[in-house]
Amino acid sequence: MLIEASANDNYMKTLSLGSFPSKVLDFQESPDFFQQTVFVDYQLQLLIQHDLGDAIASRKNSEAAKSASEKLAQLKNYISSVGANYSARNKSYEEALYHTVVLADLHYLSGEYEQMSATLSSFTLSKSPRLDSEAQEDLVDYLTARFYALYGSGKRDGAYKHWLEYLTNLTKYGTKSQIAANRWQDTILLRVVGLLSSNGTRPLRFKDILAQSFNENACSITAISSFCLRPENEKHVVKEFRGDFMVFLTELVNSKIKQKRDFPDASAELSEEDDFIDSLYEALYDISTQRPLVAQVLKPKLSKKFLVNMTEKTYQSFTVLSNLIRTLLDLEEYDEAIAALKTYIDYVEKDSEQNHGRVKNILDVIDIYTMCIQHFNPKHSMIPSSQEADIPKKFRYNSLYSVVEQLKSFSKQLLHFLDELAKVADLQYDEAAGLQDNRLSFLYHRYNTNLVMTDQSKFVRIVSKAWFVMGDLHSYLASHSSATHEIMKDNTETVLKYWKNSLIVNSTGNSTLLFKYALELSYNNLVEPALKLCKFALKKYPEQFQIWNLLVLLHSAAEAEKSSADNETNQANHAAILDDLKKSGTDQTSLYESERFVEDALNIAGLYMQKSKQKGTPISFQKKYSILQLKMTQLAMWEAKHGIEFILDSIAEVFVLYRELFEQSDVKDYNQKELPPQPQHLNPVQSIAESKWSHRPSVVDPAIPELKVDKSSSREHRAAKDRLKRKVSSKNDSKPEPRPSKPAGRVLQEVWLWAASIYLRLGSLQEAEECIVEAETVAPPSVRTYTFLGLLTSKSRKFLSLQEFERSLEEFHHPEEKFNKKAYSVTLLGMCKLFIEDDEPESSLFISNKDLDAGLIRVKNYLEEYSNCWPYGHNSPELWYYLSTIYEKFDDKLLFNEALWKCVELENKRPVRAYHVCEEWAVTYCDVCSFPPEYCEFGGQFRKCREWLSENHKEIFEKLYSDAALANATSTLSIEKEEKIHKDLEKKQAKEEAKAERELKKKLASKVVIKRIERNRRKHVISIGGLEVFNIDMKKLSKTFAQKFATGASVVKNAEKKDEIVVQGDVSDEARAYIEKLLEEKGLDEVKVEQIDDKKKKKREEAAAAAAAAGKN
Repeated sequence: MLIEASANDNYMKTLSLGSFPSKVLDFQESPDFFQQTVFVDYQLQLLIQHDLGDAIASRKNSEAAKSASEKLAQLKNYISSVGANYSARNKSYEEALYHTVVLADLHYLSGEYEQMSATLSSFTLSKSPRLDSEAQEDLVDYLTARFYALYGSGKRDGAYKHWLEYLTNLTKYGTKSQIAANRWQDTILLRVVGLLSSNGTRPLRFKDILAQSFNENACSITAISSFCLRPENEKHVVKEFRGDFMVFLTELVNSKIKQKRDFPDASAELSEEDDFIDSLYEALYDISTQRPLVAQVLKPKLSKKFLVNMTEKTYQSFTVLSNLIRTLLDLEEYDEAIAALKTYIDYVEKDSEQNHGRVKNILDVIDIYTMCIQHFNPKHSMIPSSQEADIPKKFRYNSLYSVVEQLKSFSKQLLHFLDELAKVADLQYDEAAGLQDNRLSFLYHRYNTNLVMTDQSKFVRIVSKAWFVMGDLHSYLASHSSATHEIMKDNTETVLKYWKNSLIVNSTGNSTLLFKYALELSYNNLVEPALKLCKFALKKYPEQFQIWNLLVLLHSAAEAEKSSADNETNQANHAAILDDLKKSGTDQTSLYESERFVEDALNIAGLYMQKSKQKGTPISFQKKYSILQLKMTQLAMWEAKHGIEFILDSIAEVFVLYRELFEQSDVKDYNQKELPPQPQHLNPVQSIAESKWSHRPSVVDPAIPELKVDKSSSREHRAAKDRLKRKVSSKNDSKPEPRPSKPAGRVLQEVWLWAASIYLRLGSLQEAEECIVEAETVAPPSVRTYTFLGLLTSKSRKFLSLQEFERSLEEFHHPEEKFNKKAYSVTLLGMCKLFIEDDEPESSLFISNKDLDAGLIRVKNYLEEYSNCWPYGHNSPELWYYLSTIYEKFDDKLLFNEALWKCVELENKRPVRAYHVCEEWAVTYCDVCSFPPEYCEFGGQFRKCREWLSENHKEIFEKLYSDAALANATSTLSIEKEEKIHKDLEKKQAKEEAKAERELKKKLASKVVIKRIERNRRKHVISIGGLEVFNIDMKKLSKTFAQKFATGASVVKNAEKKDEIVVQGDVSDEARAYIEKLLEEKGLDEVKVEQIDDKKKKKREEAAAAAAAAGKN
């Protein structure tokens, strides 16, 4: 076992990570030879970063170049004098090597290539140097790579052969904790690839790589080939390179699987196998930060087979297990991944104990924890697929509670490793710098001057992502798993702390992180720092429309706070206020600053859309959604400034913008035959009382003629409504209306409900009703549509309103709506409005005061629980207002005061729209295989996946699986391999088609049986069986029957242990009609639905009567 034998071992660890010791400037006065060399190297790296750049060798004739040359000369003289002051006996191997490469690097940057080669030639590299610790080994690996990179850069003939020599002897590549070595290894690969391809003028084939002198070294082949596949290096290779490398890699992995090897004992050394696996996967992971692109090179299923096989040939290998965990995450086998992670944690803990607390390859350990916490986060892992609504999407055997508790434990362990890394790499955060109170200190203070690397380096990416992922986990805990306000506040403060730490490490390289941190500051009502951060982010990322939207909302909140303060200060002196406004135009200007910002943002959005259209580049779905939200924010600004009637004419502009954004790529045209049956629409001129609404009969019941209707809409309201209908209607009435895809339809539904909310606030119930009808037409009804129907009828049909709110609350118990806290807020506040504001004594929902008190207590419990949900519940002024009203009724003065003051505090800083409208649209998953679209080819139903993507996510389909995309992918293969892949694909698709055909025949051969069973006293129930064949959610359908027929319904097991639905009452005809319509929507209209009477009981009664009659005779 290696032990730390040198006083400088800690500094060597830091250097291997690509960093420098924090007190490196003090090394100038140190008597230690190694520390003096570290000081010179640090000054050299600063010079490269700030003065020289990558083109230092060109030595341009400028003042900056002259100044840089003078500094280089000073450093050369300094390090030469340091070397002369110490004899060779006083220098260890690694210290002498370090001094040599730093001096050679200075000669190289000065253009002194002969002196550089002479310096390197004077040092003899040892193949097996005598080293006393792992830190020394890592440092020597780094310095050896740097040595060869410089040696091959000389101007002598054949100097490049030193690079080939290094690749021939390469045994380990890309290890995460050897960041410095990785950098110089990549330098060698870049220069070799540039040399072989003549800097891209003669692109390489894969056989050109195999023809090199290092062709027997699988580590070097995979390293240089993967390096060529990085996006920035694709110019160096032909299109066929990727396919040929994939074939080579598949054959290599399969050959490793077939190798026979006995299971080793604990004392066996298998570093060769570990090094190969580590090098292979690190090389592949460096191709792209996007895992799906890596999975295209080495298929996850083959990778899993290989790694499982290697677990049988290695003893407690960290490398095998860590890469197996990553592969299981790619395959979304989360239960297996979490079990593997627990085993990995045991390995790490035992190894740490044996090495006196030192963690081996600490960056890889941090990366594994980060990936697992990110994927296991319930926001990403517990949302069910549409095919299996009652089973979690990725965890099938671990409950939500179990996952959350384990994630808390993993987060604490990851925090420990990040603290250990901070010690090794000499990283500083707020505690060391004393800047905890400054939320934006990372913009003004350089925390880690010893970290001389770019924001895109692997070290920065891993550490920054680790802090971000932990903050994201605590964001989930604050929203969904905080039992008290204190726990919620602790979680929110932890989110801010962790995300700030992430930005301390990487302050400019991640627009998502900048936006997330600014949004979290906004949720905490820290308006000023959030404004500054948004402006900083927009300077670097001007086309991030989420940030623009947040900036506008923050300005509106600042204006509201200023207006509130002015009203309190000058409430009695209106004349003084007018005089101040006349004398100074600054206040008047700042008052409308938010309007100017939103206009600027929309102008930039218009230019961006025009530029994308001209270039033919698609706009991402998220950007489209953000631009649409920005337009809605503009109307909210106008409403706040000028009143709600001012924006009526502009509502149609939002729909026009929706068409412009989503019509081209997200709306599919259907022929008239393909159109599904549309609901009957209201005549625009008809009143609610005169119309018959077949789409939602529970809202407007034509049997009740005396329905109160709001007919106070002015002529302007009706004219605005007519203009809205003309603008959003189709241009050609003879053609059917295009039907939007699923995500675009959900966005359009959201827009219609937004329009409905405007009309509801205005009191125009008819227009609001029509908007809700449209919302339910363009997309399936959801909790939001149910809630808006409840709001629509809260004054006129209170019991129906309550029914809609109850229905929404029931939906929130379903797994697919469990995390939809934003929609829950609207439902809960709507119910409060019904109970507290709209309920009148003469037409009350409640039969007595006790009944009313029970209802209010129920609502109070809902509100108090939701107030612990950050930020949707806790930051809602309406929630605290309704709570204060309830507390006042129950004479709880203490809680009444707290709730009322909280409401006032939030109202004073309230933006024109809630900050959460800036949040991202939901992540896309395939409805067929439940995988992300990039992984559909591994799901076993690829053909169905393609069809679903082409209909619902055309942008993703065009990018991944369109004919052009597939042709581009197969163009990288040779003709023989392309034909082989096509044959394999045809076989796979043929199997899928045969399987689908068998399933369809089975479904068509099946039948649904509705059995009418007579009970005592002429009462009946019906049992419905045979639905399980058609992938219908029985529990959902039973709830639908219960609500539709106003009766009881449940799912039970029959004698054959199959699920069937039992409905109370004789509703067999209605149930049959509904089931036939449901099957027709699934394309199964040929399936028979039979109705039968259960006559067994009648026969028994008749037989008993006949026997009694015979006995009498």
